[in-house]
Amino acid sequence: MSPSFLDAIALTHRPDLDVLILRWPQPVYSFTTREVYKQVLELAKATNARYWLFDIRSRGRLSKQDVAWLQDSFFPALHGELSHLTHVAYLLSPGHANDPETKASAEQMRTLPWYGKGADFEGFTSETEALHWLKKCQMIEVER
Repeated sequence: MSPSFLDAIALTHRPDLDVLILRWPQPVYSFTTREVYKQVLELAKATNARYWLFDIRSRGRLSKQDVAWLQDSFFPALHGELSHLTHVAYLLSPGHANDPETKASAEQMRTLPWYGKGADFEGFTSETEALHWLKKCQMIEVER
């Protein structure tokens, strides 16, 4: 990746939390969205991270093509790439969380065959709540 692209995101793994964290501190244009997700997948493979926090409050809307790629390609391939269920907590701005189009898209994605098998997700407006949900997912996995 180019240095300018690296400046557009912050991608880290927090072993103390067992969470992969992606922060978009500024809007990202369509041509980079897929590259960001590919970098997430590479780090997830390297760290065996199955709990992800995506802070997309400053990212801006994805194009329809990128949304289609996420639901038709990226998320369906996760189980084959990682061989476990990946939990994704999305940190949203209040406006984004209450947007009817965002809500409808999330509900539609929850009906797809990969949901609950390769990945699941929830949206939050509080980072504390998002991390609590990921911790709850971790505890459920430990109890199994």
